[in-house]
Amino acid sequence: MRVTSLDSPATRHMVRSSTAGVLGAAVLAGLIAGAITSAFHVVLAEPVIERAIEQEQQTKIAHGANSEAPIVSRTVQRRGLVIGLVIYGAVWGALFGVAYLLLESRRQLWDPRISGWLLAIVLGWTVAWFPFLKYPANLPGVGESATVAYRQLLYVGFIVLSAAGAAIAFLVHARSAKGGARAVVILYTVYAVTIYLAMPANPDPVRMPESLVWTFRAISLAGLVVFWLALGSSFQWLARARA
Repeated sequence: MRVTSLDSPATRHMVRSSTAGVLGAAVLAGLIAGAITSAFHVVLAEPVIERAIEQEQQTKIAHGANSEAPIVSRTVQRRGLVIGLVIYGAVWGALFGVAYLLLESRRQLWDPRISGWLLAIVLGWTVAWFPFLKYPANLPGVGESATVAYRQLLYVGFIVLSAAGAAIAFLVHARSAKGGARAVVILYTVYAVTIYLAMPANPDPVRMPESLVWTFRAISLAGLVVFWLALGSSFQWLARARA
């Protein structure tokens, strides 16, 4: 019986093929998730944005200001939304694939039958859902142009802190004795609550009707959930098909 060396060319080729297959499946899953999410936003979020734009124009007219035409037409903005979400999906799909490969060696922590979904939920919470709860999306017309850079810095900073906390929690869990998961969850929860309360709030006032703002925010959050669940489900299906 011939035994293949772990450092043989055949083994290295198999590893490279497996890595390329995982990354390819992850990027394709991201593209699928981006396409699904773009359709979700075109159908549900765009009508709310249209109402917000009309509201902003009416407010300007009521205050004696001229209603200016947008620099970029709404048609171009919709196309940009679709293209942007597909690119967003491809980028996050690639990062998802890298994270999956890094965690694949820890098979005792992940059930292979649901690993794609679990990783998507963890990443979705860390880089999308939790940051959104602190800094929810706003409609056009909400926010001062002078604070754009500051608001972006707050949002990106929160994502970095959230990701760092999740990474540390995973490393501690991976090295802790069996049964230490509860302590890790408690420590992570304390950390998450701490950064949520410590980070500054959005500095800009919201001058839109609350019902309109919260409808848009609910749809935006649902879109993030759709994206990450679609990514995890697509990857799980593609990985199983390639197996």
